[in-house]
Formats: sequence, C-alpha cells, structure tokens
Amino acid sequence: MDPGLEGRLSALLAMSNDYNLDETSNAAEAEPVEEFAVNSITNEQLKSVGETLGRIHTCFPEISDVEFEGRNDFPKSYKTLSLKERLLLLFAENFRRQYNEKHPNRKPLILCLENECGIQKFVATTIKPTVFLYPELIDNWQGCASFIADHIIYEPLEDQIKIPKRLLSPETIIRRRKGNSFEMATLLCSLLIGNGFPACVVYGYATREVVNNDLRRVVCPFIPKNNENTDSDEESKQVEIKPPNKYALKEPPPLTSSFVKEMKQRELDEIRKIEEAKQEEERRKLQEIESLPPDEYEGSRIHAWVAIIRYAQWSYKPDDRERDAEGERLPPQAFFIEPSTGFRHEVDDPGYLGIECLWNQHNYYVNIQEPLTDIKNMRWDLSNTKDWEHLLPGEPYECRENRPLPDDVEALTLDEELAKEKHLDMPVSWVQRFDILLPDYEERFVNGEKTEFYKRAVYERFAPYKQLDGLVKRLTLYETLDYENPFFRWEWYENRDDLLEMVKVDFSTKQIEEYFQKGRADAMKAFIRNTDDTKGKIFKFYHTPRFDALKELHCYSDYIKEFYDKRKDLLHYREFKTSKRVKMKDIHNTESGHQRKLTQITEKFHRNPKLQAIRDIAIRHFYLNENKIFLQFHYDTDCITASTRIFQKLPESEMGEDVQFDPATTTGYISNPNDKQMSNVELYLLLKQLMLDEEKSCKAYQERLIEVEQNLKNRQIQDENPKLMFTIFDPLRNEAARKLRMERYEQMRIREELAKTQLADFLAPYLVRLGSDRKLSKAEYDLAKKDCLSDFRQYYLDMLNELQRRFEELTKEEESLRRFLHKFQSQFDDYDYEKFIKEGENIVRNKRIIQKRIENVSEELDRKYKTLKEALDNDERLTEIEKANESKLKFTE
Repeated sequence: MDPGLEGRLSALLAMSNDYNLDETSNAAEAEPVEEFAVNSITNEQLKSVGETLGRIHTCFPEISDVEFEGRNDFPKSYKTLSLKERLLLLFAENFRRQYNEKHPNRKPLILCLENECGIQKFVATTIKPTVFLYPELIDNWQGCASFIADHIIYEPLEDQIKIPKRLLSPETIIRRRKGNSFEMATLLCSLLIGNGFPACVVYGYATREVVNNDLRRVVCPFIPKNNENTDSDEESKQVEIKPPNKYALKEPPPLTSSFVKEMKQRELDEIRKIEEAKQEEERRKLQEIESLPPDEYEGSRIHAWVAIIRYAQWSYKPDDRERDAEGERLPPQAFFIEPSTGFRHEVDDPGYLGIECLWNQHNYYVNIQEPLTDIKNMRWDLSNTKDWEHLLPGEPYECRENRPLPDDVEALTLDEELAKEKHLDMPVSWVQRFDILLPDYEERFVNGEKTEFYKRAVYERFAPYKQLDGLVKRLTLYETLDYENPFFRWEWYENRDDLLEMVKVDFSTKQIEEYFQKGRADAMKAFIRNTDDTKGKIFKFYHTPRFDALKELHCYSDYIKEFYDKRKDLLHYREFKTSKRVKMKDIHNTESGHQRKLTQITEKFHRNPKLQAIRDIAIRHFYLNENKIFLQFHYDTDCITASTRIFQKLPESEMGEDVQFDPATTTGYISNPNDKQMSNVELYLLLKQLMLDEEKSCKAYQERLIEVEQNLKNRQIQDENPKLMFTIFDPLRNEAARKLRMERYEQMRIREELAKTQLADFLAPYLVRLGSDRKLSKAEYDLAKKDCLSDFRQYYLDMLNELQRRFEELTKEEESLRRFLHKFQSQFDDYDYEKFIKEGENIVRNKRIIQKRIENVSEELDRKYKTLKEALDNDERLTEIEKANESKLKFTE
C-alpha cells in the first residue's frame, strides 16, 4: 500500500470517529428527550434510515460470492473497493455530514449507491465513457439519446420521494435492458461523454408525468407535415414577381360610404370577439376536462436526467460560437435530455422543477444557488464555487484555462507544481467495458417492438424484418383521449421489394395514399385511391426515367387526365373523355369493367419560341363523335385574344384513300389582322397532321388503359403477397451467400496448394487430344514429346526473331541519324544539336538493352530446353510404356 495514501486513510478514519464522538457528546448535553427502547430497532430499520439519509459505509466489506439476477461472473472491481475508492468514500462521507449541517432543510445528497454486488460505489465512478461503433451513435447526441430510450425499458422508482437504493452499472443495464432514471441517465451520459459531449447526470425534481414517463398529455412530436413525401424530389417552384407596369390602368375610386364601411367593420369585430370568447371558453373547459388531478407530491418526486453544457471548458467538441465577436468566451449554457424518451428539453421546461446536484467523470457538483427551483435563470459555470460546491478541490486539466502569468509572478518549479497537485482526484470507472452486438442494435426495441401513447395518438415502432410486410413505424391519430374513433394513420415501410415507403390512410374521407421510392420498373411515385370507386384513382410518377415523361395520371369513371413535364413536343396536359360512366377496376376487385367509348381528346402544349404564335398550337380538341377538330393558338404579343380554327372532317365513306380537304369545312379567327392568313395548302397539311395526331392519341388511350389495368394488378399482387429484400452487405441475412463464398474460397485455396506441391505436366495439353481413358503407345508418346519440344523451341525462336528485328531497326535509325547530323551539323543551333545528340544516346542505350536481352533469351533457351528434355525422358508414363513393351517381348519369346 502507498504510505501516503495509507496515512490519509488513517487520518480520515480518526476524524470520522472524532466526528461521531462529537455528535454523541452534543446529544448528551442536549435537553433530555423521551427514552425509547433501543432493542426494538431492527437492522432493516437501521438500514432503511441509512439509505434515506444517504449514509456511506466506512467498513469497506469485500464480497467473494455474489449473484444478481442469475449472474455471478462479476469482475473484481464490482465486488471490491480500491484504496483510492475507499479514500474517496471517506471524503464523500465527510462532505455529506458537513453538507447536512450547513443545509439541514435540503434533501440528502446521492453520493454513493450500492451496485449489483451490494458494494457502495461513488456515483461519478459509475460513468464509463464509451463509444458504440455504429454510424447513428457516433458524434450524434440525438442518435444516442433515441437509442437508449428505445433499447432500455424505463422503470420508475419504487418510492419516488426517496433516493434510490441502488445504481447498477451501464454494462448490467445493457444486459438486462431495463433500469430507472438514474441508471438510464448514467448509461446515456457514458455514451455522450465517450463521443466528446460535455454531459452531466442531473439529480433533481420533476413532475409526476416526467417521473412516470406518462406521455398521454404530450402532443406527439412525430406527426409529419401535410406535404411530406408528396413532392420531395421536385424542385421548389419560384414564383416570378413581375415589376409593376407604369402604363397599367388605375383602379376606379371606391364609391362606397366610409361610414357604412366602418359600421360594418365594427359589427364584424363584435361578432369576431364573441366567437373568440366562445372558442376560448370551450378551450378552457376542454383543458379542464383533459387536465390531470393535482399531485400531492408536487416538487418532491426525485428524478435524474442528462444535461449537456454548451461552451463548457472540458468539452472535447468546442462549438464554433464558443467566443463572441469580441473574442470573449460565451457563458456556459445547458439543455436537458430526458433518458426515458430521448427528447431534448430546454432549461425552462415546466416538467423539471429543481436541481440538487450533478456529476460527471471529473467531479461532483452541488447546486447552492437560490432558489433551487429557478432552473431558467440558473448559472451553469461549474468552475464558479459561489454557485456550485465541489466535492473534490482540484479540477482536471480539461477544465482549466491556460492563462499567461503576469510579469511580476514567477512560474512554479516542478516540485512546487507536484506539491500543488497533491489532492484527491476522481478514480477511474470501476465498470468493465461493454458493447452492443449487431443483432441487439438492429432489434433496437425489447422483443422487436415498442408502443408509445401520446395525446390522442398511438406511435408503434418495429424492428426491421420484424413484420412480414416490412412495417417499421405506424402512427394513428384518434378523436378522444381514450384512443377511440381513429381518423388518420401513417405507416412507414422499409426493405420492401416493391419499394413501398409510406402509406397514409384518412378514415374520414376513406382515402389511401401510397408513396414509393425511386427505382420501380413503372417509375411510380405515389398511388392515391379511395374505397369508393366513383372517386377514381391518381397515379404519380417519377417523370425523369419514363420515356413519355408522364408525371401524374388521374383515372375516373368517365375521363382520364394526364400531366406531363419536360416533353420534347411540349405537351403538358391531355384528357380523354368517354361517353358513359363505367366503374373503375378496384385494386382488390378482379372483375374487369366494360369497354369505354372515347368521345373527346383535349391536349395542351407549352409555348414554342421557334414558331410564331399564330402557328403555335396551345390547345386542341378532338371531337370524335362530331368529326370536328378545334384549335386554339398561343397568345401573341400585345393581344388580348387568341387565334382559333375549326376543322370539320368529312365522313370516312367520302374520304377515300387520301385525306380530302374542302376550304369551306374550316373556319378561323385571327387575333391580329396584320398576321398573314394560312393558305389552303398549309391548311390541308395542318389537317393531315392533325388527323395523324388524333390517331396517335387514340392509340395512346388504348395503351393507357392497358397500363392502368396492369398497374392495378401489380399493386394487388404486391399488397397481398409483400416481399422483403436485403442487401449483399447485410451480415445477418447473408449466411447462405457467405457460406457459398467460403466454400469457393476453400476450393481455390486447395487448388493453389496442390499447384505448389505438384510438378508441372508439360505433356498434358498434347495428351488431351489423344484421350486419357486409354494407355498410350510408344509412338504416340514420342510424337507428343516431339511436338512439345518443337513448340517450346519455336516460342523462343519467335522471341529472338522479334528482338533481332527491333535491333536492326534501331541500327538503321542510328545510321540515318548519324548521316543526317554529319550533313546538316552546321545548320543547327546548340539547343537543337543537343536534342539530336540525346536522341542518339537513347537509341544506343536501347540497342544495348536489346542485345543483352537477346543474349539472356539464348541462354535461357538452352538451359530450359535441356531441363525440359530431361523431364520428358524421365517421365513415369514413358517408363510404364517401356516396361509394358518389355513384358510383351518376353511373352512373345
């Protein structure tokens, strides 16, 4: 044992005994009190009183055999106390007694609580800074808080007005997956500190709803906005604001009486005030009905939560706004995180009523600001001892500011610095390292699902692949607080083969909206339908991947509307009308409707800047029953009307093979008289093109009916038999693929090992064509041997010929360059001459390399040819053939 540490322990124990003697003498000198039977007090009662007062045991027992919820393999640090921990507990007990004398009216501090082994541990040493290696839980306090709230079941304290009896380690909480507010706050604080956030565990008082995690009067924060998943991929349309026209006509002056107008406004104001008063009265009555009964323990319910102190000195992630514009450090600010829900709350949240103390991995801080309940105006500079009382006198280096020393102050020497730092600091955490396995992380909730009850809303969540249809979230809104009469529902899906993402169900209008992700073969974005067939159906598509650029499709019983975007022909709207109403085919109805007769086609086009307005069609109507075509052209500049034209088609029996045109069958209106009239030839060509377009539109209508019917069939199959998909990177659901990859890898490894150990068979390619199912003769083997040696020699001879060809080319190039320089040497300057000299040096260098390569290849040919010939002559197959021939000769003799 360290002699200094042992001496301090002895001094603190003697001081504790003197303190007990002083308490006894003071009690004896006090006024006589009524005597009571000491023998009547049991050990359980004494233990209960000690737990209520937060007394710390100074006997320091050591436990060898312990079992907690079927577990007995606890590390040694769980069952024993180190010397530094014992010294800390003595400091804490002395601090507790002094605090009780100084603040007799405040509740006891929570300094040390029993762990799962029954050993008292200091609460700050229960914090174990940890990082879970999952993207959601790295550098993200929202992800950490949400995961802890989902992964751990919240257990309210048994007695909410007394301090808790135990504080389990975060490692045990992760194992058992349930804990009270102090245990969940400690676990969450461990994760936040591990990610570098300046987090603290707060011990204070909260309302009944917060302590019991009762969210039935809290508005659900997960209700999506009305425009969610509707136009998420579309660019926001900017409204073009036109400048005012200075030549615009002025509005006529108002001719109404100002007095009459004022009197009407007064009447409307009176009516509005009466309506507002009625609404306020109804709102007040409704609030009284919905309000919970008063809490008799208001302000006394103990609770623990987490506070993140921004701009704190020990923060490992300094905020960008840590200093103001003048360079001064901003005062620390805090916000709260409720561990049972994972929600963020500001310091003025009415759910939190007061703070007694807080602690982190560095120190223990007691709030001495008055009043305790004024959390809104509380100061969060923990280094200020006027606001926060410290248990340990020193601060770690992270909490100190490196300020320059004045000129008249000398720096401390090493011995003085060590003497100054001779104070007790916080021991390391006694909790062993813990982690979250991938299956537990993906399951997230206990049993894979969790249901939360909010104000008139029920929020259900499921682990991925828990539901067969891929449902991961479901939010239902109700009309009453008793969760009766649902009127709206959202459902979110993941990993669906049909890429279904969200479903909205409106029970009041009986409308169902389905939204899909990008990537479907039909490029469907949304499908809106109603249980009432007369309401029709709406299809929305991602128009970019579609060839026809279809954006929306509205299908009703008597018409179909199509909306396009960014088409080359500038078509943006088309409508098909039918003659009679026919029921649309429902998604769950297999009966097909009657064939509808097309009566009218309407098409609208954007402005084409390459054409004149009188030639650019804006709207065209095909009246099929009347054999008539109506055209409306785009508005020309400075025109208040648009040009139009009507074509009356001749009956089919009178048309013959080609289109017959009669100028008397067409009439038109031109908005600008100065525009040139269309000639009869132009009108004929226009009519001919319109009739072709009409035929294409009719064909498009038939194709659209087939497409709609096919989409409805596909949605019916996908809705009745949903399929889930998973990626190849999913380690939990690719066991079969992983097993197959490992088998292939093992086979490849075996082949490589065999290739290293076995000798090369040079004759194998030549013996394959002779067949391996029979024995070879001596002539066949000699032929294969001859071909093998011949091919080997020919390979090297080809290589030598190629090298010799390159060598001769370089020689010719060298001679040509030498003659060129000899002839025109006097005509070059120094720069060009040196350039040619370097080129010649490169040619000579390449010649030497090729010459050396030729020599090496020749030597390699002789050596390898000799080796190959010896290997073929000593082949086992040749030996077997010779033995067989010898046996035949002996047999014949």
